[in-house]
Amino acid sequence: MAKKLILGLALALPFGAAGYFGEQFVARPEPEEKMAKEPMAAKDESDMLFKMPLGKFTIRVAKETRVLHLLFDIDLYLLGATEFERLNGAMGRALLRDGTISVISEMAETALWITEEELENLEKRFLAEQIVRKLYLTFPMVRTARINQFTAGVSVRQFSAPETVTQ
Repeated sequence: MAKKLILGLALALPFGAAGYFGEQFVARPEPEEKMAKEPMAAKDESDMLFKMPLGKFTIRVAKETRVLHLLFDIDLYLLGATEFERLNGAMGRALLRDGTISVISEMAETALWITEEELENLEKRFLAEQIVRKLYLTFPMVRTARINQFTAGVSVRQFSAPETVTQ
């Protein structure tokens, strides 16, 4: 029994001393006080962006001689967990979707003079920036958007003469 005790102490004392004095060579986390003073402090959950996919929708804008068809698949990114939770339900998602559709429809009505070639060359990033700028007025929690798919087409309206009925 005494041999076991002596052997245990003989092994524990050198390893304990090595750990005590070797601790200064091991990197350890800084205290929270120093981390708070740094400019790159850890962000809390209210500063995070949350993705809200709105899905695909098609907008058709008709004028006298042309019809513009736009197909969008868009994701919006909201700032803050509380705002995301508030709008993540069916009602909030519908409000955001309706607001986005009205913004895109308004933009499409003012852009009917654009040719089909120019529509194909429009950058998704430019469109997303314009959508976010207009949406921000109604929904200030919207920070950015990503257009996953954008397809535009212009067609010419055909008018037919009314049929006359003869008796």
